[in-house]
Amino acid sequence: MTKRVLVCYATRYGSTAGIAQIIGEELEKSGFLVDVINVLEIEDTAPYDAIVIGSPLYMGKWLVEARDFVQRFKHPLNQRMVFVFTVGYSLKDLARENIKSAEEALDTIRLDINPSDAAFFAGMVNPDIMSVQDAAITRMGRVDAGDFRDWGRIREWAAKLAEELRSSP
Repeated sequence: MTKRVLVCYATRYGSTAGIAQIIGEELEKSGFLVDVINVLEIEDTAPYDAIVIGSPLYMGKWLVEARDFVQRFKHPLNQRMVFVFTVGYSLKDLARENIKSAEEALDTIRLDINPSDAAFFAGMVNPDIMSVQDAAITRMGRVDAGDFRDWGRIREWAAKLAEELRSSP
């Protein structure tokens, strides 16, 4: 029987959605049935054998809609394999302090679920599509614009997930 996997995400400007899409494509190539859906559109997790959840970091936290999704579905999520990924500008440098900060953002999530694995990826910064407020914060923080997503690392993590899913009952 083929396992069904939900790859869901919260996103502000599309960077995390793009990563979720690639993870979904890689899992499909590995033979899984995959749905890639924004967390705001999910009404039920019952059809899925495993769930991948992604969110960008804003002000050191996952987006509220991702945190709400975990809270709302914590009971079914605790009965399945769950994997999480976090996206952020600071993660373009995988220095220990940046990973530590991203790990701390997961503390709130880990109050409700126990992910089998967590990954951290750099995102994309495009001030041209940001709200005025976010663009101002980006300028004040001297954040470089650009696409910092490492598609190779993302695909490698998705392949790792596929292996874990294949070996699970």
